Amino acid sequence: MTDLLKADFFGEGRTTSPYWNESVWFSVSIPERRIHGMIQYYFRPNMGMLNGGPVLWDRSGQFQWNCLYYNWSHLQAMPQVNGKFDMQARNSLTVKMLEPLQRYSIQYDKEHFELDLIWEAGGPCHELVTGDPGQKATAGFHIEQPGRMKGTIRRHGEEFKVDCFSMRDTSYGAREYESLASGGYFWGIAEGSSFHALCMTTGDGLGVEANCIGGYIMKDGEMASMASGKRTVLEFGQFGPSKVLFEGTDKLGRSMRATGTIDPGLVFTGYTDHTVVWSLAEWDWDGVTHWGDNQEFKPGDPFREIARGELKLG
Repeated sequence: MTDLLKADFFGEGRTTSPYWNESVWFSVSIPERRIHGMIQYYFRPNMGMLNGGPVLWDRSGQFQWNCLYYNWSHLQAMPQVNGKFDMQARNSLTVKMLEPLQRYSIQYDKEHFELDLIWEAGGPCHELVTGDPGQKATAGFHIEQPGRMKGTIRRHGEEFKVDCFSMRDTSYGAREYESLASGGYFWGIAEGSSFHALCMTTGDGLGVEANCIGGYIMKDGEMASMASGKRTVLEFGQFGPSKVLFEGTDKLGRSMRATGTIDPGLVFTGYTDHTVVWSLAEWDWDGVTHWGDNQEFKPGDPFREIARGELKLG
């Protein structure tokens, strides 16, 4: 888990697949104001394309046309870059690696929206390894890393101070979402502890239970991969879970039990064939608040049926 320097560079053994994907993601939030967001981009080098940018939302707007900010840009030509973490996109997003696996600078200035942020590691990288065929089709190599985001966000003259727990991930490999079913990607971070889990919903994807296929527990200075786990939805909101229980055990035999309260979130359609309800989440793990998020993903067509009231969650 510590020898993962390759995560910060373009992937090894790139194939000729047009779907070869090099992804980067950082979370950002202001929990006391229920503001949550992301800086995400991915290269499709064999298509000569770069997608992504910053997105920010709160409870006042759930869609790209009414959230606080949205410029997850499609169809940008891939710029000349020195590395996956040394780039400037057409939409002004600039990311620089200051120290491998440790510190990154994130800048943005467009449409009266500015970012001036530094991400710092709060623990080691964890490689997500899963035998699930749908997940394996989305990335050959994938890591998560807990950390902290600090700096400022400015929107139409209003300045937001940022000092929050933050997860980052990065991946590479051919990425095809068609085989990915329904599930939740979620995590929580507090001072000295964190966890991450990927759970796939059982049955038709509308039920209350989802089985863990990967993730980690970090506690008492030690990180270990999840060995098993289950997420149970306790309450549903309009488009996805609003309260969940996660029970997991890692490969060191340590168990955890956490309850998550999930905001309505952003209905994110950037992946086109899957819809993600991307939400700020507040986790109670052993009486300690862990801030994080929940990314509830579902193929586009069943999500449309849920949104139209033709299918009922749970």
